[in-house]
Parts: sequence; C-alpha cells; structure tokens
Amino acid sequence: MTVPKVDVKDQVSYCGVACGTCGQGSGRAEKSAKQLLKLIDEIEVKDWAPHVRGGAELNWDATEKTLEWMTKYTGCRGCLSGGGSPGCAIRVCAREKGYSICNECNDLEECSKFDFLGGDKPSILKRRLVENKGKSREQIIAEARARDITIF
Repeated sequence: MTVPKVDVKDQVSYCGVACGTCGQGSGRAEKSAKQLLKLIDEIEVKDWAPHVRGGAELNWDATEKTLEWMTKYTGCRGCLSGGGSPGCAIRVCAREKGYSICNECNDLEECSKFDFLGGDKPSILKRRLVENKGKSREQIIAEARARDITIF
C-alpha cells in the first residue's frame, strides 16, 4: 500500500515535535537513502570495495536492502495526518484528555508515556514541552524554524 506524501512543515505532534524539523517528517532520511543508493551505483562501490581493507567482508545485499527499506518507510506523515504508530501512548493520552499538544498537561513532568522512545528523547521532549507551556502550534513551529532545531 502506497501512502500519499503529506507536507508536515506546519505540523506539531502531540509530543511537541515540529514535524518539519524531524529527519523523518522532513524527508531527509528517505532522500539521503535514495541518494546513497544512487551514489553506490554510480561510483561502483561494490566492484572495488573487495580490494580495499575490510571491503571483502561487507554485505552489499544487506546494505542495499536496508537503504531500500529506508526509501520506503522512513518518511512520516506526522501523527496529526495519520503517520506514526496508531497506538502511540502519547497520542492516545493527549486525545483522551482533549489536548492538542502535551504542553497543556499539568502532569507532563511525571509522565511515563514518553519512556518507550528510549535514551534521552523522553527528557528532551518533555523539557521542550515544559519550555513551550501555553504556546500554540504556530508559535512552536516558528521558534523551531528560527532556531533550526532538530528534535533528536
């Protein structure tokens, strides 16, 4: 099933991600994978790599399979347009509480619904949401663009 592209530059997800600044929402990951596949082919890396230290040990079929997968599945429509996981705990909770962005929630700092993201992502997103408390989507987008913020 092919999913039509959606322009997410003016979207902010429930978790506060300005979708147009994200590598998936902006299409950077998908575009980079396509460019790398093209470059590998153009400069014939697979042909000469075995003659360079460590090159014979590389699995080019797996590399190409990974990059092909990225060209198909790393684009994101943004959760407001049906992208992302339908069961995302953050999205489900925000919708249940009637919030358009989690910066409206008074329980945000103690919220564990961000934990599935792993690493520092939950604390980064929650800190930004707290900093953006009371701001609209439009304000968050404008500030993210002005500071050229990448989310992770």
